[in-house]
Amino acid sequence: MVDKALQIIKSKRGDAIFFIFMIMFVILTLSAMIIEYFRMDSLYQQVEYELQRGVNSSVEYAMLDQYRRDDAAKMDSAIAKQELYDYLNHSMELDQELDKYFDNKLVYQLDIQSITATEDPPRLTIEGQLKTRSNFSFLTGEIRLPFSISSSNNRID
Repeated sequence: MVDKALQIIKSKRGDAIFFIFMIMFVILTLSAMIIEYFRMDSLYQQVEYELQRGVNSSVEYAMLDQYRRDDAAKMDSAIAKQELYDYLNHSMELDQELDKYFDNKLVYQLDIQSITATEDPPRLTIEGQLKTRSNFSFLTGEIRLPFSISSSNNRID
């Protein structure tokens, strides 16, 4: 293999230029794919962090304080769900369809498949997918990244 590569490079017919272009194409394609992978990973971590903050604050906001003095932890699940949607719309700046735009360009969509809230023990869980597209035209299609985020408020006495 190495001998053949050296033979191509030493050839006077112009094969070396073609060989160099092929190597450059492979290197650039791999570089673009690696850059896109790390961009997606960064986006996923950022969204997951924001969702965790929203779920945590929703559980804390919806706690029923009148039960705390009796050493019980209870939550109003309807308030928790409403507070979560308020957080998604105001703090994460998502629209009503849970789409995130930057400079009038779609960045990602949240597809929340389920929201489970329990009052006793107080727990809020959301499951869904983060949907986005690649910045590079040769990486086509929709990319779906699943998430499952949960928060609970347990008493430890």
